[in-house]
Formats: sequence, C-alpha cells, structure tokens
Amino acid sequence: MIAVPDPASLAPAPAGFLEVDHLSVRAGARTILDDVTLNIPDRTVTGVLGPSGCGKTTFIRCLNRMVELSRGLRLEGSVRLLGRDLYDRAIDPALVRRRIGMVFQRPTVFPSSVFENAAFGLRLVHASEEEVDRRVEDALRRSGLWDEVRDDLDRSALSLSGGQQQRLCIARALAVEPRVLLLDEPTSNLDPQGTQRIEATVRRLREDIAIVIVTHNVGQAARISDRVAFLHAGRLVEVGPTADILERPREALTEQFITGRFS
Repeated sequence: MIAVPDPASLAPAPAGFLEVDHLSVRAGARTILDDVTLNIPDRTVTGVLGPSGCGKTTFIRCLNRMVELSRGLRLEGSVRLLGRDLYDRAIDPALVRRRIGMVFQRPTVFPSSVFENAAFGLRLVHASEEEVDRRVEDALRRSGLWDEVRDDLDRSALSLSGGQQQRLCIARALAVEPRVLLLDEPTSNLDPQGTQRIEATVRRLREDIAIVIVTHNVGQAARISDRVAFLHAGRLVEVGPTADILERPREALTEQFITGRFS
C-alpha cells in the first residue's frame, strides 16, 4: 500500500509557502488559464481580481485540486504547498482539500443541525467526540458565529440567514484545521451587514492562515487584502501589495479595471 504523505507536514521550502508555477488549464482548444506563476505567502490575504470569465474561479479550484472534478480540463504546471507538489500522484486529493479548504459563492449547508454542519469534515476522519466538540466550538468562534448560535447548536442550519450560513461554511472548513482557505466571491449574495461580518472574519483569520479570496469588488479587495493579483483573459497581468496595485498599477488593463473604464 502506498503511504499518503501530508504536504503540510513537511518543512517549508525556501522559495515560499504556496507556489503556483507556470499553471495553464485548457478545455479542448480553449485556454482558461495561461502560464500563471504566483507565490501566496502564509498569514496573508491575497485578493484575486478580474472581470467575469477571466479564470479566477478556475485558478483557485486548481489550488486544492477541485479542478480535477470538472471533466475535460487539462492542467499543466505545478502547485506546491511547503515545497510539496500537490498534484503528486502519491498524495490523496481529499487530504489536499482538507489542508486547503474552500468556501463557495453560495452557502452550501446541509439539512442538519448547526453543530453537525460544522462537524462534517471531522466526522469523515472519525475524530473523537471530545475532539469534535472542541474543534467545532473553536471553528464557530473563529468564523464569528459562536455568539449567535451557542445556545441553539441543534437548530437546523437551513434556518440561519444567508450571512450566517456562509460563516457556518467557513467554520466547517476551519474545523479540519486547514493551512489555506479559499473564498470564491463569498459575499456576492449577501447584504451589506452580512458582507461586513464576513470581511471582519477574514481580517481575524489572516493572523493564523493564508487566505485567497476571489472578488470582483475593488473596494472589498482594498479593505481586506494584503496583496492583489489581477487576472485578464486567463493571464496574470500583475500582482503586488494591495496599495501598489490599486493606487499605482503598472499595467493599463489593471488601471482600466480599477477605475471602472474596463471594456
């Protein structure tokens, strides 16, 4: 039986934390991502900006091998966490997705209790009841939801508001203790109050883990990201500290998008 190594258990490589190297994704003759190279530091928020259809979602789905769930896509290049190639055939994709969790645009809660939604990943790995209790509470606290549900953990998750459901999805991802959290436009369907709470959660979480957030909202990127990567037509146009990219972009395409003159 082949041993399945844990990519996050290895010593950090000198080059970086999460490294994307010459990443391309194609569907038949169509290129979705074209030769993207990007380093994502630990304990930072990296905002991925770009117009609709530029490959933002495909890009983050490559980071935890979810792209493999879409038929007909061919991937070239590499994604490495702490020096380990995540596409190494010896690594279980399910383990990659625990180490690099993902929260989608629409909340995906299950028709069960708040507690069991948060505990879902822990049940899959047969964690003890004591560990489940501890990690669920910790995850709900870190997601900013604990004070709102602590007295009614048995209530249906479907009864929560949209913003609460999204924070519950974040808690479910956090419960299995990921090193990276991927957020795919997590506030696009929320009201301003729900958006503010998610953004506050992201700011707290950056102290512990790396976060990559896809957003089309330049203001949101300015509020919560440390670095910004701008994609256009599947290519990485430029990347750098948020203030540099949003206030002093080097490329005309970036400036046009930021100033709303993009066509």
